[in-house]
Amino acid sequence: MPTRIADPYAVPGRYRKAQLHCHTTNSDGAYAPRGLLERYRAAGYTFVVFTDHERVTACEDLNDETFLALPGVETAIGRPFWPLGPHLGRLGSPGPLRVRGAQAAIDATVAAGGVVSLHHPAWTGNLGTGAWSVAEMSALRGYHLVEISNHHSASRTDVERWAAVLARRGPTAPVGGVAVDDLHRDRDFDTGWVLVKTAAVTPEAFLGALRALAVVASTGPRAEFGSRDGAITCVTEARGIRFLDAGGRVRCEASGPEAAYAPRGDEGFVRVECADAAGRAAWSQAFWISRDA
Repeated sequence: MPTRIADPYAVPGRYRKAQLHCHTTNSDGAYAPRGLLERYRAAGYTFVVFTDHERVTACEDLNDETFLALPGVETAIGRPFWPLGPHLGRLGSPGPLRVRGAQAAIDATVAAGGVVSLHHPAWTGNLGTGAWSVAEMSALRGYHLVEISNHHSASRTDVERWAAVLARRGPTAPVGGVAVDDLHRDRDFDTGWVLVKTAAVTPEAFLGALRALAVVASTGPRAEFGSRDGAITCVTEARGIRFLDAGGRVRCEASGPEAAYAPRGDEGFVRVECADAAGRAAWSQAFWISRDA
């Protein structure tokens, strides 16, 4: 029976480097906003979202047709009371949050035109209150992204929780995995990013691509994913490539620079992981698999 592949990358545009989590001197970062943007632009980034703690930072000094900085904020969900609890990012957020609770924060952000990312799910900070559980992430509605690589967290656990949430939520409410710097100091710079497939350098194109999950997450290797002739494809500079199903089983393992896997129809979804010799990784979003009736 023929299978269908829902390909999140089958959209027009080209890949542009983006940073979704960084802090400035407006909260607990080491760089002033303009100085941080200059550093990211010099490193090849096209999009940068500020996520200072509980404060919306905006700096449009360097915005042009090739580079775009957007406002955002990282907010703590008061559990059991603020400022304890896990964190979420309000990307493209136009103003401060005036509600409490995770679902209310998501709803308010989406209503204002922003995109929500759940930050560092396995983080044990905030006196042990900073983690997002699989059950909670599965129950929340309206958010689009979850961090799967943040060096302040346990990235392997973050990936596992993301995959579990994908399996629980299914193709009607998918969630994208992203890699970030969570930059506070020099050592954090350029340690995790996303490649976002957009047709233009505009807020609308960028936020739309995040919502559509046309995103590759990476801590080093460049990789491009897609589908062709009934197979999921990967082209990468990394050494190893793995195709995993919704149950976490490795369906295919290959060496770079190219590999392909033809789904049988029983995978649920397929996601791709690439790793280089230094242990750095790149991740695809989920390709949802279904059988033709």
